[in-house]
Amino acid sequence: MDVAQLTTNVLTIRSAEQADRWAVGKLMQRCDIFGPAEQRCVDEMFCETWTTPRPDNYCWLIAWRHDQPLGFACYGPESLAQNTWDLFWICVAPEARGRGVGHALLTQAEQRARQEGGRLMVIYTASTPAYAPARRLYERCGFICVATVPDYYANGDHLHIYWKRL
Repeated sequence: MDVAQLTTNVLTIRSAEQADRWAVGKLMQRCDIFGPAEQRCVDEMFCETWTTPRPDNYCWLIAWRHDQPLGFACYGPESLAQNTWDLFWICVAPEARGRGVGHALLTQAEQRARQEGGRLMVIYTASTPAYAPARRLYERCGFICVATVPDYYANGDHLHIYWKRL
């Protein structure tokens, strides 16, 4: 399998390019999970990837079917840990959920991190019902919830920390 691009059933996953900013923004806007603050955060992270290159920079994958962006993932090495990688964001278009796009993006992020010497990956996520599909995806991909921080995001919205050895 080519690490630069993965194509299955007309789903193409490739490294995002600076010109894909519009597609990432469009996906965030269409997503019914993330609000304006998250949209701004993702846009800032995306722009920082190209304006401030550094060894522990963010990595971006984008999934396309034909000419339509169906999802993206943002991941990268944890700067203060040895060969630990974080999954920062994963977003799938509403019409593509439950069709393997998120699984393909996460699997590709894991493979690429492993090829870069990654030994484990960590994911922070919320406990609200809107994030239940993401938590199920992480668990189906072999991640284990190793910690919960009560009321982290807001009262009643706990932080779940998922972990997987690569």
